[in-house]
Amino acid sequence: MIPLIIRQHNENTQLSVPILYFLKEESSMCGRFSATFTWNDLKTWWPVDNDIEPGFSPRFNIAPGQNILTVGRGAGGEWRAAWIHWGFPLARKLVINARRESIENKPLFRYAYHHQRVIVPADGFYEWKRPARQPFRFTLDQPFAIAAILLPNRDRTWHVVLLTTEADENVGAIHDRMPWILSSDQVPMWLSRQESQYLNLDVKPATWVVYPVTRRLNNVKNDDPGLILPSVEHS
Repeated sequence: MIPLIIRQHNENTQLSVPILYFLKEESSMCGRFSATFTWNDLKTWWPVDNDIEPGFSPRFNIAPGQNILTVGRGAGGEWRAAWIHWGFPLARKLVINARRESIENKPLFRYAYHHQRVIVPADGFYEWKRPARQPFRFTLDQPFAIAAILLPNRDRTWHVVLLTTEADENVGAIHDRMPWILSSDQVPMWLSRQESQYLNLDVKPATWVVYPVTRRLNNVKNDDPGLILPSVEHS
């Protein structure tokens, strides 16, 4: 298990309380990503109809337990963006990922897969090469959409879980899992609330740019442009 401390607000005491969760090992990928584009850039790729509060700004080190930007489709077909908490708390574990291959077989995910699909805009994700725990960045020449689902908690708050799939050849040298990246033509099918084409979507090949980045990425408090630069630490 991977420990993760998240601060949660207690409505009774009005205090922010640190709570220790554990990430399930099978869910530890995708566990960090970036979204370094602007709000206007995002709207050129996905025609979001609404504004959000707080406003969107580029992020370089997005981690579980944080509110992350999601995009979905309303009943009328409108594209809507929202901040959603990344990770579903379950028996002191934080479920951050679901396996694409088995999602229909898991009661926790089944309804969301059929009815509450969203995307998470990103432009890179990170994985760590063992045993040195050297972080690597995987990026494309444009923003991309990670397939995701929404889960409601007992307190009526929403939580987002990212879908993963078997790693391709490039990612597989570092990790055996990777985010399920939807192509631009797959995104409308994934988000559609009237069609069932999402059931037949496959994994499209991608040409990843891969390079090591600074170990400052290991600390989630660091979130600056230097984190996405090629590392001089790596030998």
